[in-house]
Amino acid sequence: MKRKRYPEDHWIRSEHIEKALQTYTDQQSKAYSIIKNIFIRELLGDLKGKRFLDYGCGAGMFLVYAARLGAARIVGVDAEKTVLSTARYLTEKEGVQDKCEFVVSERWPAFLPGTSFDVILLKDVIEHIEDDQGLLNVAAQSLEPEGVLMVSTQNAFSLNYLIEGMYHRIVRCQKDWYGWDATHLRFYTPRNLKKKLQKAGLKPFAWRSTYIIPHKFPALPSSGKQFHRIEFLTRVDTLLGSVFPWSYLGWNIIVKATKETKPTSAGQNPRRLLGRDL
Repeated sequence: MKRKRYPEDHWIRSEHIEKALQTYTDQQSKAYSIIKNIFIRELLGDLKGKRFLDYGCGAGMFLVYAARLGAARIVGVDAEKTVLSTARYLTEKEGVQDKCEFVVSERWPAFLPGTSFDVILLKDVIEHIEDDQGLLNVAAQSLEPEGVLMVSTQNAFSLNYLIEGMYHRIVRCQKDWYGWDATHLRFYTPRNLKKKLQKAGLKPFAWRSTYIIPHKFPALPSSGKQFHRIEFLTRVDTLLGSVFPWSYLGWNIIVKATKETKPTSAGQNPRRLLGRDL
C-alpha cells in the first residue's frame, strides 16, 4: 500500500506523548471538530456490548468513548506507532486501558482469523488510502450481519470546495490540492461515496455534514495568527447538518451504512480478504 506520511515534526509522529496529546486535544476543541464528533457519536449509537473497531484511531478519543459506553471489545488500529503510543497514554489517563487493544498495521487487521465486529469506524481515513474500494470491501466482510460502518471524509460537493478548491486548483494551478491535509489522495462526493459503499455490499442510510458555511479564513499578517475563525457560523451545522439536503453539502460528510445480508459472491472468500494488502 502506498500512503503519504506526515512530516516528522507532525504531532502524529511525535515521540513526545504529552505534547502530542495536547496538540490533538487543541484540534478537537475547535468548533469544526466538536460538531463533527457530536454527529459521529450520534450515529454510532449505543455501543454497550458491541465489538468496536476504530481503524485509523489516531489519539484514541473514540476508543475511550466506546469504553465508557461499555463496548464488549475495543480495537484501535493505526499505521503509526507513535500515535498509538499517544492513544495508549490517553486511555491510561482515562482509566480504560485494560479494555482496549492496539494494533500497528498498514494492512487491514488480519489478527485472529474469523473475528468480526458490530461497529467499524473509519474517521478521516479513506482519503489517505490508495485502494479505498479494497478497504471498504474488506471492512464490509469484517462486519457482522446488520453490522454498521461509519465513514467520515471531505466532500467536493460543498461550498468550501467551490471557493477554496477553485482558488487552489484553478487560480494557483495546484491540481494535487486535496484539502487541508497534504497526505490526502482524493476528494469524495456523496454520490461516488454511496456507490463505493454499495459496491462493498453496504447500504448507506444516514448522512451528516459539517462546515456547511466556511468559517475559517486566513488572518491578516498584522494579527499574528494564521487563521481567523467566525465560529458562530457553525450554528448552521448544528441546525442543518442532519437535514436533507444540507446533510450532503458540508465540507465534511459522515455516512452510516449497514451490511446488506446477501450471499457472498461466487468465488469470493471473505477470510482471504482479511489479509489483503491495502
